[in-house]
Amino acid sequence: MNSPLLIAHRGYSAIAPENTLASFRAASHEPVWGVEFDVHLSAEGIPMVIHDSTVDRTTNGRGKVAKKTVRQLQSLDAGSWFHPQFANERIPTLEQVLTLFSSLPVTLFIEIKAPQNWSATAITHLIQLLEPWRDRCVILCFDHSFLMQLRNQSRYFTLGFLVYRTTRYRMHYLETLKSSPCVLLPHFSLILKSPFITKTLLTQGWEIIPWTVDRPTIAKQLANFKVVKMITNNLLQVKPKLHSYS
Repeated sequence: MNSPLLIAHRGYSAIAPENTLASFRAASHEPVWGVEFDVHLSAEGIPMVIHDSTVDRTTNGRGKVAKKTVRQLQSLDAGSWFHPQFANERIPTLEQVLTLFSSLPVTLFIEIKAPQNWSATAITHLIQLLEPWRDRCVILCFDHSFLMQLRNQSRYFTLGFLVYRTTRYRMHYLETLKSSPCVLLPHFSLILKSPFITKTLLTQGWEIIPWTVDRPTIAKQLANFKVVKMITNNLLQVKPKLHSYS
């Protein structure tokens, strides 16, 4: 099997706290092709890099991301839950993450969370923020209507339609998205459970990028479908170990 092009899920989240600058720095030290992360809006409408709708799981705080200001969010410790050496890691803004990767040759996979909270103004701000990145970023969402909203404001970005059930492979979804740059991102199990659908979509010219592929045996099976890009937590079983990245 040729080596797949790896996309680090929430940064190198096997060895550093997910969606933090430490995790992204760790990923930048590895031969990754891309980095995936999640974005919620703060109370002021600023894009913040965090997976959950609340800060409860990955910080020492409590409450909804959308109810907190940037200052409140960045006052929280987003690293100690993972390991004491990451104490005082902060929830980064999208702008901080873009700055970190500005000189590195990686593609960014930016998942939009809670799309119902994104007004037209917030989407416009996102597009402006990502304009310098439009040739090396993919904007992801499970919500088809959000992707179409984004597409209506800009046809230049590559979109990523996240899929978790085979019923989401509906032709009216796919046809509307295929009219401009778009990739499909199904959970890896859908590829293995629905080989006919997968082969049909590949024949139709779709690029398919599965998530989250953490076992080499699964990666080998996916390679049979000529899937060459994969999102992974542990960069295909690189043993988790603690490093210090500055």
